[in-house]
Amino acid sequence: MKKKIRNNLFIKIFAVTCLLMMVCCCATYGFIAWLVPQTYSTDLDAALDKEVNALISELECIAGADSGFLFDEFLLNNTVLLQLYDDNGREIALPSQYNHDFPNEVDDDIVFEVEISTYGATHNYLFHFLDSEMVYTLSVAGNAEPVNQLMDTIENIVPLLAVMVVFLSIIGAVLYSRYVTRPVIEISRVSEKMSGLDFTWDCTESRSDELGILAHSLNELSRKLSSALNDLQEANVQLEADIERERMLEQAQLDFFSAVSHELKTPVTVIKGQLEGMLLNVGKYKERDKYLARSLEVVKSMEGMVQEILIVSRIKSSETVRQEEIFDFSAMVKSAYGLFEDMVVGKGLEWHEEIQQGLMLRGEKALLGKVVNNLVSNAIHYSPDGSDIFIKVHSWNGKIQFSVENTGVHLPEGDIPKLFDAFYRVERSRSRQTGGSGLGLYIVKMILEQHGADYQIRNTEQGVCFIIKFSMWNYFDEFASI
Repeated sequence: MKKKIRNNLFIKIFAVTCLLMMVCCCATYGFIAWLVPQTYSTDLDAALDKEVNALISELECIAGADSGFLFDEFLLNNTVLLQLYDDNGREIALPSQYNHDFPNEVDDDIVFEVEISTYGATHNYLFHFLDSEMVYTLSVAGNAEPVNQLMDTIENIVPLLAVMVVFLSIIGAVLYSRYVTRPVIEISRVSEKMSGLDFTWDCTESRSDELGILAHSLNELSRKLSSALNDLQEANVQLEADIERERMLEQAQLDFFSAVSHELKTPVTVIKGQLEGMLLNVGKYKERDKYLARSLEVVKSMEGMVQEILIVSRIKSSETVRQEEIFDFSAMVKSAYGLFEDMVVGKGLEWHEEIQQGLMLRGEKALLGKVVNNLVSNAIHYSPDGSDIFIKVHSWNGKIQFSVENTGVHLPEGDIPKLFDAFYRVERSRSRQTGGSGLGLYIVKMILEQHGADYQIRNTEQGVCFIIKFSMWNYFDEFASI
Protein backbone atom coordinates (compact mmCIF):
# COMPACT_ATOMS: atom_id res chain seq x y z
CA MET A 1 0.00 0.00 0.00
CA LYS A 2 2.79 2.42 0.93
CA LYS A 3 4.62 1.59 -2.29
CA LYS A 4 1.47 2.23 -4.31
CA ILE A 5 1.02 5.61 -2.61
CA ARG A 6 4.68 6.54 -3.22
CA ASN A 7 4.41 5.60 -6.90
CA ASN A 8 1.05 7.31 -7.57
CA LEU A 9 1.00 11.09 -7.96
CA PHE A 10 -2.81 11.26 -7.88
CA ILE A 11 -3.01 9.50 -4.51
CA LYS A 12 -0.29 11.75 -3.06
CA ILE A 13 -1.95 14.97 -4.15
CA PHE A 14 -5.38 13.66 -3.12
CA ALA A 15 -4.18 12.74 0.37
CA VAL A 16 -2.31 16.01 0.93
CA THR A 17 -5.16 18.13 -0.47
CA CYS A 18 -7.83 16.30 1.53
CA LEU A 19 -5.79 16.60 4.75
CA LEU A 20 -5.09 20.29 4.16
CA MET A 21 -8.76 21.01 3.45
CA MET A 22 -9.82 19.19 6.64
CA VAL A 23 -7.21 21.03 8.72
CA CYS A 24 -8.21 24.39 7.21
CA CYS A 25 -11.93 23.71 7.78
CA CYS A 26 -11.35 22.57 11.36
CA ALA A 27 -9.12 25.54 12.09
CA THR A 28 -11.68 27.90 10.57
CA TYR A 29 -14.51 26.37 12.57
CA GLY A 30 -12.46 26.42 15.77
CA PHE A 31 -11.60 30.07 15.23
CA ILE A 32 -15.26 30.90 14.58
CA ALA A 33 -16.35 28.90 17.65
CA TRP A 34 -13.86 30.85 19.77
CA LEU A 35 -14.38 34.30 18.25
CA VAL A 36 -18.17 34.44 17.72
CA PRO A 37 -19.14 34.03 21.41
CA GLN A 38 -16.56 36.60 22.43
CA THR A 39 -17.70 39.00 19.76
CA TYR A 40 -21.34 38.43 20.67
CA SER A 41 -20.57 38.91 24.37
CA THR A 42 -18.67 42.09 23.59
CA ASP A 43 -21.58 43.43 21.56
CA LEU A 44 -23.99 42.65 24.40
CA ASP A 45 -21.68 44.37 26.91
CA ALA A 46 -21.42 47.43 24.69
CA ALA A 47 -25.18 47.66 24.33
CA LEU A 48 -25.64 47.18 28.07
CA ASP A 49 -22.98 49.80 28.82
CA LYS A 50 -24.85 52.27 26.67
CA GLU A 51 -28.10 51.56 28.47
CA VAL A 52 -26.41 51.83 31.92
CA ASN A 53 -24.79 55.16 31.05
CA ALA A 54 -28.17 56.49 30.01
CA LEU A 55 -29.61 55.28 33.34
CA ILE A 56 -26.79 56.95 35.32
CA SER A 57 -27.41 60.22 33.51
CA GLU A 58 -31.06 60.11 34.55
CA LEU A 59 -30.28 59.03 38.15
CA GLU A 60 -27.99 62.02 38.67
CA CYS A 61 -30.91 64.30 37.80
CA ILE A 62 -33.36 62.92 40.37
CA ALA A 63 -33.59 62.36 44.11
CA GLY A 64 -32.75 58.90 45.41
CA ALA A 65 -36.20 58.32 46.87
CA ASP A 66 -37.83 59.20 43.54
CA SER A 67 -35.55 57.02 41.36
CA GLY A 68 -37.44 53.79 41.91
CA PHE A 69 -39.38 53.96 38.64
CA LEU A 70 -36.08 54.34 36.70
CA PHE A 71 -34.65 51.19 38.25
CA ASP A 72 -37.93 49.29 37.72
CA GLU A 73 -38.10 50.34 34.05
CA PHE A 74 -34.44 49.43 33.47
CA LEU A 75 -34.85 45.98 35.04
CA LEU A 76 -38.01 45.44 33.04
CA ASN A 77 -36.30 46.22 29.73
CA ASN A 78 -33.00 44.45 30.45
CA THR A 79 -32.16 41.05 31.86
CA VAL A 80 -29.44 42.20 34.23
CA LEU A 81 -28.40 41.99 37.85
CA LEU A 82 -28.16 45.39 39.58
CA GLN A 83 -26.51 45.98 42.94
CA LEU A 84 -26.10 49.38 44.64
CA TYR A 85 -23.36 50.22 47.16
CA ASP A 86 -22.75 53.36 49.22
CA ASP A 87 -19.35 54.91 49.70
CA ASN A 88 -18.75 52.67 52.70
CA GLY A 89 -19.18 49.54 50.60
CA ARG A 90 -22.52 48.59 52.10
CA GLU A 91 -25.08 47.19 49.71
CA ILE A 92 -28.16 49.38 49.52
CA ALA A 93 -31.54 48.03 48.45
CA LEU A 94 -32.53 49.27 45.03
CA PRO A 95 -35.14 51.99 45.07
CA SER A 96 -38.53 50.97 43.70
CA GLN A 97 -41.75 52.70 42.90
CA TYR A 98 -43.35 50.40 45.41
CA ASN A 99 -40.75 51.20 48.07
CA HIS A 100 -40.07 54.87 48.83
CA ASP A 101 -37.95 54.15 51.90
CA PHE A 102 -34.40 55.06 50.72
CA PRO A 103 -31.69 54.23 51.49
CA ASN A 104 -32.09 50.87 53.24
CA GLU A 105 -29.25 48.45 53.83
CA VAL A 106 -29.71 45.03 52.23
CA ASP A 107 -30.36 42.11 54.54
CA ASP A 108 -27.65 39.45 54.27
CA ASP A 109 -30.29 36.73 54.15
CA ILE A 110 -31.74 37.92 50.81
CA VAL A 111 -31.62 35.16 48.20
CA PHE A 112 -31.66 36.03 44.48
CA GLU A 113 -34.35 34.38 42.41
CA VAL A 114 -31.85 33.82 39.59
CA GLU A 115 -28.42 32.21 40.08
CA ILE A 116 -25.51 34.58 39.96
CA SER A 117 -23.72 32.15 37.56
CA THR A 118 -26.20 32.93 34.80
CA TYR A 119 -24.81 36.43 34.57
CA GLY A 120 -21.66 37.55 32.90
CA ALA A 121 -18.92 39.88 34.04
CA THR A 122 -19.81 42.71 36.45
CA HIS A 123 -19.17 46.38 35.60
CA ASN A 124 -19.23 49.13 38.23
CA TYR A 125 -20.43 52.69 37.68
CA LEU A 126 -20.01 55.66 40.14
CA PHE A 127 -22.69 58.36 40.49
CA HIS A 128 -24.63 60.43 43.03
CA PHE A 129 -28.27 61.37 43.32
CA LEU A 130 -29.44 64.95 42.97
CA ASP A 131 -30.34 65.27 46.62
CA SER A 132 -27.16 63.72 48.05
CA GLU A 133 -23.41 64.21 47.87
CA MET A 134 -22.75 60.53 48.66
CA VAL A 135 -21.08 58.64 45.82
CA TYR A 136 -22.89 55.40 45.06
CA THR A 137 -21.52 52.42 43.11
CA LEU A 138 -23.89 50.70 40.73
CA SER A 139 -22.75 47.13 39.94
CA VAL A 140 -24.24 45.79 36.71
CA ALA A 141 -23.96 42.16 35.56
CA GLY A 142 -25.36 41.32 32.10
CA ASN A 143 -27.21 38.11 31.31
CA ALA A 144 -24.81 35.43 29.95
CA GLU A 145 -27.59 33.10 28.80
CA PRO A 146 -27.59 34.20 25.10
CA VAL A 147 -23.84 33.63 24.87
CA ASN A 148 -24.17 30.21 26.50
CA GLN A 149 -26.95 29.27 24.10
CA LEU A 150 -24.79 30.33 21.16
CA MET A 151 -21.91 28.16 22.38
CA ASP A 152 -24.27 25.22 22.89
CA THR A 153 -25.55 25.64 19.34
CA ILE A 154 -22.02 25.69 17.95
CA GLU A 155 -21.17 22.54 19.88
CA ASN A 156 -24.33 20.78 18.67
CA ILE A 157 -23.54 21.30 14.98
CA VAL A 158 -19.99 19.93 15.30
CA PRO A 159 -20.86 16.31 14.19
CA LEU A 160 -22.86 17.46 11.17
CA LEU A 161 -20.21 19.99 10.29
CA ALA A 162 -17.48 17.34 10.61
CA VAL A 163 -19.32 15.06 8.17
CA MET A 164 -19.78 17.98 5.80
CA VAL A 165 -16.09 18.91 6.07
CA VAL A 166 -14.94 15.35 5.33
CA PHE A 167 -17.36 15.01 2.39
CA LEU A 168 -16.44 18.35 0.85
CA SER A 169 -12.73 17.72 1.46
CA ILE A 170 -12.86 14.38 -0.36
CA ILE A 171 -14.86 15.79 -3.29
CA GLY A 172 -12.64 18.87 -3.51
CA ALA A 173 -9.45 16.80 -3.24
CA VAL A 174 -10.62 14.43 -6.00
CA LEU A 175 -11.51 17.28 -8.37
CA TYR A 176 -8.35 19.23 -7.62
CA SER A 177 -6.10 16.17 -7.85
CA ARG A 178 -7.65 15.17 -11.15
CA TYR A 179 -7.29 18.70 -12.53
CA VAL A 180 -3.64 18.93 -11.48
CA THR A 181 -2.46 15.39 -12.21
CA ARG A 182 -4.27 14.63 -15.47
CA PRO A 183 -1.86 16.64 -17.69
CA VAL A 184 1.10 15.49 -15.58
CA ILE A 185 0.06 11.83 -15.94
CA GLU A 186 -0.41 12.31 -19.68
CA ILE A 187 3.03 13.91 -19.97
CA SER A 188 4.50 11.06 -17.91
CA ARG A 189 2.88 8.50 -20.22
CA VAL A 190 4.23 10.38 -23.21
CA SER A 191 7.74 10.49 -21.73
CA GLU A 192 7.62 6.68 -21.27
CA LYS A 193 6.77 6.31 -24.95
CA MET A 194 9.57 8.71 -25.86
CA SER A 195 12.03 6.62 -23.87
CA GLY A 196 10.97 3.68 -26.06
CA LEU A 197 11.54 5.81 -29.21
CA ASP A 198 7.79 5.83 -29.92
CA PHE A 199 6.77 9.21 -31.34
CA THR A 200 3.25 8.26 -32.56
CA TRP A 201 1.46 10.46 -30.01
CA ASP A 202 0.41 14.04 -29.46
CA CYS A 203 0.00 15.91 -26.15
CA THR A 204 -3.15 17.99 -25.62
CA GLU A 205 -2.28 21.70 -25.75
CA SER A 206 -5.62 23.09 -24.50
CA ARG A 207 -4.04 24.69 -21.42
CA SER A 208 -2.18 28.02 -21.51
CA ASP A 209 -0.26 27.63 -18.25
CA GLU A 210 3.17 26.07 -17.69
CA LEU A 211 1.78 22.55 -18.22
CA GLY A 212 0.35 23.63 -21.57
CA ILE A 213 3.72 25.10 -22.52
CA LEU A 214 5.38 21.84 -21.46
CA ALA A 215 2.95 19.81 -23.59
CA HIS A 216 3.66 22.07 -26.58
CA SER A 217 7.40 21.74 -25.99
CA LEU A 218 7.09 17.93 -25.83
CA ASN A 219 5.17 17.91 -29.12
CA GLU A 220 7.88 20.02 -30.76
CA LEU A 221 10.58 17.81 -29.24
CA SER A 222 8.78 14.70 -30.48
CA ARG A 223 8.54 16.01 -34.03
CA LYS A 224 12.20 17.03 -34.06
CA LEU A 225 13.36 13.75 -32.50
CA SER A 226 11.22 11.76 -34.93
CA SER A 227 12.71 13.67 -37.85
CA ALA A 228 16.23 13.26 -36.46
CA LEU A 229 15.64 9.55 -35.84
CA ASN A 230 14.36 9.05 -39.38
CA ASP A 231 17.40 10.91 -40.69
CA LEU A 232 19.67 8.73 -38.55
CA GLN A 233 17.94 5.57 -39.74
CA GLU A 234 18.29 6.66 -43.35
CA ALA A 235 21.91 7.60 -42.72
CA ASN A 236 22.46 4.25 -41.03
CA VAL A 237 20.93 2.41 -43.98
CA GLN A 238 23.08 4.45 -46.34
CA LEU A 239 26.15 3.80 -44.16
CA GLU A 240 25.45 0.07 -44.14
CA ALA A 241 25.05 0.17 -47.91
CA ASP A 242 28.31 2.11 -48.25
CA ILE A 243 30.08 -0.34 -45.94
CA GLU A 244 28.72 -3.27 -47.91
CA ARG A 245 29.76 -1.61 -51.16
CA GLU A 246 33.24 -0.94 -49.79
CA ARG A 247 33.46 -4.53 -48.62
CA MET A 248 32.42 -5.77 -52.05
CA LEU A 249 34.93 -3.43 -53.70
CA GLU A 250 37.69 -4.66 -51.43
CA GLN A 251 36.71 -8.24 -52.15
CA ALA A 252 36.59 -7.46 -55.86
CA GLN A 253 40.06 -5.95 -55.66
CA LEU A 254 41.39 -8.98 -53.82
CA ASP A 255 39.77 -11.25 -56.40
CA PHE A 256 41.21 -9.11 -59.20
CA PHE A 257 44.74 -9.18 -57.81
CA SER A 258 44.43 -12.89 -57.18
CA ALA A 259 43.28 -13.41 -60.77
CA VAL A 260 46.10 -11.18 -62.09
CA SER A 261 48.65 -13.20 -60.15
CA HIS A 262 47.18 -16.42 -61.49
CA GLU A 263 47.08 -15.17 -65.09
CA LEU A 264 50.66 -13.87 -64.99
CA LYS A 265 52.01 -16.97 -63.29
CA THR A 266 51.43 -19.25 -66.30
CA PRO A 267 53.26 -17.17 -68.98
CA VAL A 268 56.09 -16.36 -66.57
CA THR A 269 56.51 -20.10 -65.88
CA VAL A 270 56.48 -20.82 -69.63
CA ILE A 271 59.13 -18.18 -70.39
CA LYS A 272 61.24 -19.34 -67.46
CA GLY A 273 61.14 -22.95 -68.67
CA GLN A 274 61.98 -22.00 -72.23
CA LEU A 275 64.89 -19.76 -71.21
CA GLU A 276 66.33 -22.39 -68.86
CA GLY A 277 66.04 -25.03 -71.59
CA MET A 278 67.82 -22.81 -74.08
CA LEU A 279 70.55 -21.85 -71.60
CA LEU A 280 71.18 -25.51 -70.75
CA ASN A 281 70.89 -26.47 -74.44
CA VAL A 282 68.55 -29.36 -73.55
CA GLY A 283 66.69 -31.42 -76.18
CA LYS A 284 64.32 -29.50 -78.43
CA TYR A 285 65.43 -26.20 -76.90
CA LYS A 286 68.61 -26.45 -78.96
CA GLU A 287 66.55 -24.75 -81.68
CA ARG A 288 66.93 -21.41 -79.94
CA ASP A 289 65.53 -19.18 -82.68
CA LYS A 290 62.25 -21.13 -82.69
CA TYR A 291 61.78 -20.91 -78.89
CA LEU A 292 63.01 -17.34 -78.69
CA ALA A 293 60.21 -16.43 -81.09
CA ARG A 294 57.72 -18.31 -78.91
CA SER A 295 59.03 -16.55 -75.80
CA LEU A 296 58.62 -13.22 -77.57
CA GLU A 297 54.98 -14.06 -78.34
CA VAL A 298 54.39 -14.89 -74.66
CA VAL A 299 56.08 -11.61 -73.64
CA LYS A 300 53.86 -9.68 -76.07
CA SER A 301 50.82 -11.41 -74.59
CA MET A 302 51.97 -10.43 -71.09
CA GLU A 303 52.60 -6.87 -72.30
CA GLY A 304 49.03 -6.69 -73.60
CA MET A 305 47.73 -8.01 -70.28
CA VAL A 306 49.79 -5.43 -68.36
CA GLN A 307 48.39 -2.69 -70.59
CA GLU A 308 44.87 -3.95 -69.85
CA ILE A 309 45.63 -3.95 -66.10
CA LEU A 310 46.91 -0.36 -66.32
CA ILE A 311 43.69 0.67 -68.07
CA VAL A 312 41.66 -0.97 -65.29
CA SER A 313 43.76 0.84 -62.68
CA ARG A 314 43.28 4.17 -64.45
CA ILE A 315 39.51 3.74 -64.67
CA LYS A 316 39.25 2.75 -61.00
CA SER A 317 41.42 5.61 -59.79
CA SER A 318 39.22 8.30 -58.18
CA GLU A 319 41.92 10.91 -58.85
CA THR A 320 41.73 10.45 -62.62
CA VAL A 321 39.85 13.29 -64.32
CA ARG A 322 37.77 12.23 -67.32
CA GLN A 323 38.57 14.08 -70.53
CA GLU A 324 35.04 14.49 -71.86
CA GLU A 325 34.35 15.79 -75.32
CA ILE A 326 31.58 15.78 -77.91
CA PHE A 327 32.37 13.51 -80.85
CA ASP A 328 30.71 11.77 -83.78
CA PHE A 329 29.88 8.31 -82.44
CA SER A 330 28.57 7.19 -85.81
CA ALA A 331 31.92 7.94 -87.44
CA MET A 332 33.78 6.09 -84.67
CA VAL A 333 31.77 2.92 -85.24
CA LYS A 334 32.11 3.33 -89.01
CA SER A 335 35.92 3.38 -88.71
CA ALA A 336 35.99 0.05 -86.86
CA TYR A 337 35.80 -1.95 -90.08
CA GLY A 338 39.06 -0.47 -91.30
CA LEU A 339 40.87 -1.62 -88.15
CA PHE A 340 39.69 -5.25 -88.43
CA GLU A 341 39.35 -5.61 -92.19
CA ASP A 342 42.24 -8.09 -92.47
CA MET A 343 40.71 -10.34 -89.79
CA VAL A 344 37.25 -10.16 -91.38
CA VAL A 345 38.62 -11.05 -94.82
CA GLY A 346 40.92 -13.74 -93.41
CA LYS A 347 37.99 -15.58 -91.76
CA GLY A 348 35.65 -14.99 -94.68
CA LEU A 349 33.11 -13.14 -92.51
CA GLU A 350 30.15 -11.18 -93.91
CA TRP A 351 30.13 -7.64 -92.55
CA HIS A 352 26.75 -5.85 -92.24
CA GLU A 353 26.37 -2.23 -91.13
CA GLU A 354 23.28 -0.16 -90.27
CA ILE A 355 24.71 3.11 -88.95
CA GLN A 356 22.61 6.27 -88.60
CA GLN A 357 24.80 9.23 -89.53
CA GLY A 358 25.56 12.24 -87.35
CA LEU A 359 24.83 10.77 -83.89
CA MET A 360 26.84 12.85 -81.43
CA LEU A 361 27.90 11.51 -78.03
CA ARG A 362 29.48 13.22 -75.05
CA GLY A 363 32.12 11.28 -73.11
CA GLU A 364 35.78 10.22 -73.09
CA LYS A 365 36.41 9.37 -76.68
CA ALA A 366 39.45 7.13 -76.12
CA LEU A 367 37.66 4.90 -73.59
CA LEU A 368 34.45 4.63 -75.62
CA GLY A 369 36.57 3.84 -78.69
CA LYS A 370 38.12 0.97 -76.72
CA VAL A 371 34.61 -0.30 -75.92
CA VAL A 372 33.69 -0.39 -79.60
CA ASN A 373 36.97 -2.03 -80.58
CA ASN A 374 36.80 -4.66 -77.81
CA LEU A 375 33.25 -5.67 -78.75
CA VAL A 376 33.99 -5.83 -82.49
CA SER A 377 37.23 -7.73 -81.82
CA ASN A 378 35.41 -10.28 -79.62
CA ALA A 379 32.69 -10.73 -82.23
CA ILE A 380 35.31 -11.45 -84.91
CA HIS A 381 37.48 -13.71 -82.72
CA TYR A 382 34.63 -15.93 -81.55
CA SER A 383 32.77 -16.18 -84.85
CA PRO A 384 33.18 -19.30 -87.00
CA ASP A 385 34.65 -18.85 -90.49
CA GLY A 386 32.08 -17.68 -93.02
CA SER A 387 29.56 -16.37 -90.43
CA ASP A 388 27.97 -12.90 -90.29
CA ILE A 389 28.72 -9.78 -88.21
CA PHE A 390 25.93 -7.20 -87.74
CA ILE A 391 26.81 -3.66 -86.57
CA LYS A 392 23.92 -1.28 -85.82
CA VAL A 393 23.84 2.31 -84.51
CA HIS A 394 20.62 4.37 -84.31
CA SER A 395 18.71 6.76 -82.08
CA TRP A 396 15.86 5.18 -80.17
CA ASN A 397 13.53 6.76 -77.62
CA GLY A 398 15.88 9.66 -77.04
CA LYS A 399 18.95 7.42 -76.63
CA ILE A 400 21.77 6.14 -78.79
CA GLN A 401 21.63 2.37 -79.22
CA PHE A 402 24.68 0.45 -80.40
CA SER A 403 24.66 -3.31 -80.99
CA VAL A 404 27.15 -5.93 -82.21
CA GLU A 405 25.87 -9.37 -83.18
CA ASN A 406 27.96 -12.34 -84.38
CA THR A 407 26.29 -15.48 -85.73
CA GLY A 408 27.07 -19.17 -85.61
CA VAL A 409 27.72 -19.42 -81.82
CA HIS A 410 25.72 -19.29 -78.60
CA LEU A 411 26.73 -18.78 -74.97
CA PRO A 412 25.63 -20.99 -72.07
CA GLU A 413 22.92 -19.03 -70.25
CA GLY A 414 24.54 -19.70 -66.89
CA ASP A 415 27.83 -18.12 -68.05
CA ILE A 416 26.37 -14.85 -69.39
CA PRO A 417 26.29 -13.01 -66.00
CA LYS A 418 29.93 -14.03 -65.37
CA LEU A 419 31.30 -12.72 -68.67
CA PHE A 420 31.98 -9.31 -67.15
CA ASP A 421 34.13 -10.73 -64.34
CA ALA A 422 37.86 -10.18 -64.61
CA PHE A 423 39.74 -13.08 -66.35
CA TYR A 424 36.56 -15.14 -66.79
CA ARG A 425 36.56 -17.34 -69.92
CA VAL A 426 33.77 -19.60 -71.11
CA GLU A 427 36.32 -21.98 -72.69
CA ARG A 428 39.69 -21.23 -71.15
CA SER A 429 41.73 -23.26 -73.60
CA ARG A 430 40.09 -21.68 -76.64
CA SER A 431 40.42 -18.22 -75.17
CA ARG A 432 44.17 -18.64 -74.69
CA GLN A 433 44.51 -19.66 -78.33
CA THR A 434 42.89 -16.38 -79.38
CA GLY A 435 45.32 -14.45 -77.19
CA GLY A 436 42.64 -12.82 -75.03
CA SER A 437 43.63 -11.48 -71.62
CA GLY A 438 40.24 -12.11 -70.03
CA LEU A 439 39.92 -8.41 -69.16
CA GLY A 440 38.19 -7.14 -72.30
CA LEU A 441 34.55 -7.32 -71.16
CA TYR A 442 35.56 -6.38 -67.60
CA ILE A 443 37.05 -3.13 -68.98
CA VAL A 444 33.98 -2.60 -71.19
CA LYS A 445 31.71 -2.91 -68.14
CA MET A 446 33.79 -0.39 -66.14
CA ILE A 447 33.81 2.18 -68.97
CA LEU A 448 30.08 1.87 -69.64
CA GLU A 449 29.18 2.17 -65.96
CA GLN A 450 31.42 5.22 -65.71
CA HIS A 451 29.45 6.80 -68.58
CA GLY A 452 26.05 5.78 -67.16
CA ALA A 453 25.15 3.50 -70.04
CA ASP A 454 22.90 0.41 -69.98
CA TYR A 455 24.28 -2.79 -71.50
CA GLN A 456 23.50 -6.48 -71.87
CA ILE A 457 24.59 -9.67 -73.64
CA ARG A 458 21.96 -12.10 -74.87
CA ASN A 459 21.62 -15.04 -77.17
CA THR A 460 19.63 -14.51 -80.37
CA GLU A 461 18.28 -16.98 -82.91
CA GLN A 462 21.40 -16.51 -85.06
CA GLY A 463 24.09 -16.02 -82.41
CA VAL A 464 25.16 -13.61 -79.65
CA CYS A 465 24.30 -9.88 -79.44
CA PHE A 466 25.84 -7.16 -77.26
CA ILE A 467 23.59 -4.07 -76.85
CA ILE A 468 24.48 -0.66 -75.37
CA LYS A 469 22.07 2.20 -74.66
CA PHE A 470 23.58 5.56 -73.77
CA SER A 471 21.41 7.66 -71.44
CA MET A 472 19.88 11.00 -72.36
CA TRP A 473 22.47 13.06 -70.55
CA ASN A 474 25.15 11.59 -72.75
CA TYR A 475 23.22 12.23 -75.92
CA PHE A 476 23.93 15.67 -77.40
CA ASP A 477 21.31 16.31 -80.05
CA GLU A 478 21.84 20.09 -80.11
CA PHE A 479 25.39 19.92 -81.42
CA ALA A 480 24.40 21.53 -84.71
CA SER A 481 23.25 24.71 -82.92
CA ILE A 482 26.66 25.34 -81.33
